[in-house]
Amino acid sequence: MPLALDRTSAAEQVADRLTRLILEGTLVAGERLRESALAQSLGISRNSVREGIRLLERGRLVRYEMHRGAVVATPSIDELDDLYRTRMHLETLAVGAEPTPEQVAALERAFEALVAAAHTGQAREIVAADMAFHSSLVARLGSERLSAFFETVATEMGYYLLILSHVDDEPGRVDEAVLAHHRRLLEAVVSGDAEAARAALAAHLRENHQRIRQILAASDDSAGSR
Repeated sequence: MPLALDRTSAAEQVADRLTRLILEGTLVAGERLRESALAQSLGISRNSVREGIRLLERGRLVRYEMHRGAVVATPSIDELDDLYRTRMHLETLAVGAEPTPEQVAALERAFEALVAAAHTGQAREIVAADMAFHSSLVARLGSERLSAFFETVATEMGYYLLILSHVDDEPGRVDEAVLAHHRRLLEAVVSGDAEAARAALAAHLRENHQRIRQILAASDDSAGSR
């Protein structure tokens, strides 16, 4: 069925469609992503397919192999665990830092952007706004190097959050699944209660981490039983 293009770019929609095909098992780990065949099956240009694959490469859902080109990568529980370890250390430090008024305002704007993204119902936009909110938290540390480092973490984290979003249909229940968590975190951070902010952050990260872990483990079990 040709891919209908609407609010987001063609490349982003290709990336979302390929993500679904991977999560559904239609495209399996190690499988080559042939641009011409995908362009024909999706009814769009090879250039859009190529750009969509590059988006997935940034999130490590796709890797490039010598003489084979783009292939489907395998999401790793070990990498997921390391990502959340990294996030927990860095963001816990960030919510305990004394913010400037400008940083508080930036965090509030980031939450407003997340609310706006939630209204689109687009998983990729919601995930991008989610990670932008957390980037605003890390910016409280006042370090350009740490902020740049966190952007690489956020890029990789995006794929795992897309897994969660697609499997649990987060866009369909975004108030409960996304906004409520971030609203509690925002309120705790803005209140200046560092202990409450750390607790809200830990609860939020822990819940998402464990759910994505369950999804990946179930996927591994399913693949092993084939």
